[in-house]
Order: sequence, then structure tokens, then C-alpha cells
Amino acid sequence: MRNKGISLAAVLLILGLDTSLRSQNALAKSSDPHQAKHSLAINLLRTINTAEVDYKVKHGTYAAWETLAASGESLERILQRTARDEPQLANVKLSSGPEILPGWRLRLDLVAGGKGYDVLLEDTTDNACGYAAGSDERGVIRQSKAIDCEI
Repeated sequence: MRNKGISLAAVLLILGLDTSLRSQNALAKSSDPHQAKHSLAINLLRTINTAEVDYKVKHGTYAAWETLAASGESLERILQRTARDEPQLANVKLSSGPEILPGWRLRLDLVAGGKGYDVLLEDTTDNACGYAAGSDERGVIRQSKAIDCEI
């Protein structure tokens, strides 16, 4: 009976995360290079959030970036699925970090012994405004810039 309860909780967690991710509006396709970069960051964070949920369902805890990157299969499968909406992610190989893609630095911290995580993806090429996007185990993605810059 306990296993059924754990399985049900895992399914509800995945559905809740998927619903929260879908409820966030995707950036409209545009020729604006900044918007394209922001779209890449948001979709990459969606991929990371999904990989974290997959890992937690299988192992009972969230994983450090090095562990997710090393697990490969799940992350690659999720990247391929994400690439349907984000062509920039097609055939991407993510590094174990901290610069997981050229121009993008990742910081992923586990909290409470793997019961949660905080992830921040920073654009290292945006010296003027310091664009970054972040998320956590709740799946909500946030964008930020220096206080004097428009988002």
C-alpha cells in the first residue's frame, strides 16, 4: 500500500510540474537575438526541471548537475523532446559545467539533502544587464536582469 502511495505522489508531482511549465507562456518567436537567447534559457531550464523530476521519481531525491549530466540518457531524451519547440537545443551536448553551453553558466544547488534545488542560468555574454533565468523544484521559471535594465 505504501508503494502505491509513493507512486501516486510521484505521478502527481510530475503532472503538477508539467502543468506549471505549460502554464508559463513561451516567448513568441522573434528575430530579436536577445529574445532568442532568453527563449533558449527558458527552454533549457524546462529541460533541467524535467530531468530533475525524472531523477527524483527514480531515486527519491533531486540530483546535482554533475549527476544529471552523467546520467545522460534521461537528459538527452528530454533535450531531444525540447528541441521540437527550441531548435537551438537540437543536437546540443551539455557540459558538466559550470559553463554548460558556450555563453551560459549554470549554478544548481541542492537544498535540504536533495529534497529541493535552486538553479540559475546566467548569460555570460550580457555584460550590460546580466540576464539570468532561474527555477527550483516547483518548476516556476523566473527571469532577471540588473535593476537598471528592461526585461
